[in-house]
Amino acid sequence: FAIIERGHAEHLLPMTEMLLEKAAMQLNDVDLFAFGAGPGSFTGLRIGAAMVQGLALATGKPVIPVSSLAALAARHTGHVLALIDARMGQVYHGFFSVGENGIPIADSTEGVDDPSALFTPDAPTITVIGSGWDRYKDEVSAVLGDGMMIREAADEFPHAADIARLALHEFRHGRAVEAAQALPHYVRDNVARKMGE
Repeated sequence: FAIIERGHAEHLLPMTEMLLEKAAMQLNDVDLFAFGAGPGSFTGLRIGAAMVQGLALATGKPVIPVSSLAALAARHTGHVLALIDARMGQVYHGFFSVGENGIPIADSTEGVDDPSALFTPDAPTITVIGSGWDRYKDEVSAVLGDGMMIREAADEFPHAADIARLALHEFRHGRAVEAAQALPHYVRDNVARKMGE
């Protein structure tokens, strides 16, 4: 995959058309739409949700919003701390237990905090992953403490394949929504107020 820093809206539809063409499919052949619902970049989340809403509405197909933190954790097993840089000196965080089936089970509610305010999970070994780990490694390591074995993972961003796999699992458990309910999961919804205070 490629990371696009700017111009997501301009690239998304052409990339979708290219993907359908490579798979020799039409849009109506798609049975289910999924997207990384967040947390993450507000603009990116809105663009992704709007795109999926439009495609699902046009085809009448269901949607599965997938946690970006769960998608990060899905590539690993055991106890996983997924961290995404939330800017303003904070991280979006989620603690997960991931079994051999690769399905993350949330051990806590996803949130946003200063890296030094993360709570320490009750686990002897933890895999830490994401852009928040890359940015705040020292602060997070101090919170986790010397007694915990930390395994670093290189993946900084969720992968579409993991979002698709988790969406299929959710779909099989009856958790699909209609297009209108395919909304971003911002976690932090008061940025304008915080920055203006």
